[in-house]
Amino acid sequence: MEVSHHKELTLLTRAQLDFASAMVDFYARGTKFWFQFWGPLGNPAIEAVDAAAEAQHDYLRKLSETLEEIETQTSTSR
Repeated sequence: MEVSHHKELTLLTRAQLDFASAMVDFYARGTKFWFQFWGPLGNPAIEAVDAAAEAQHDYLRKLSETLEEIETQTSTSR
């Protein structure tokens, strides 16, 4: 029972991380599109959006790596 619950939780967490990554991409694209209408004045904002999106992706990547480590530890401890 516990193993099944753990697998379901892992799948749910992976789905949530994938969703969060998609949302970061969605909002970054929309925001950059909006700032393009500002012309040259929007360029610094576009660069900031790129930097923020990259930071979010790095964070989500680290969370995913941590989840993989937990899965590995759990599977080897059985």
